[in-house]
Amino acid sequence: MRRTRNVLFALFAGICLVAAALYVAGDFLGVDLSLWNEVPPDVLYAVQTAAILLSLGLVPLSLYLFKIPRIHNELMEHKEKALLKWGCVRLAMPGTLLISNTLLYYLLGYEPAFGYLAIIAAMIMPFIVPTMKRCIAETTPEPTEPEESSPNE
Repeated sequence: MRRTRNVLFALFAGICLVAAALYVAGDFLGVDLSLWNEVPPDVLYAVQTAAILLSLGLVPLSLYLFKIPRIHNELMEHKEKALLKWGCVRLAMPGTLLISNTLLYYLLGYEPAFGYLAIIAAMIMPFIVPTMKRCIAETTPEPTEPEESSPNE
């Protein structure tokens, strides 16, 4: 799992770094790679709204993924196999947000909303790292405290 996790992190970071390097090189060479002048404002608004709604859905889902009953049961039955499968899905959610928002940021002329969404996706990734320890912690039921009787009884 550790190797797969590292490959996914490297893939997401690498794609974002390559996109940033291409656009910085384009600016340095005087080549405008953005589509800003060709995108109508209503299309830009629709793309921004879709990106925001997708981020608002996927960020909490990636944090809550191991608590979903079907996934939780699968993690309890087949720990390592299910952790590999659902851990990759869990990392792919903010990873795809990171890549798509980074690309949209550069393609649409440095639109700040996409930059902020990419930063949010990058910031959440350390909190969802799928390790076996975290998997066990998130899939074991929380102990319930026994009710204390009041001293008046």
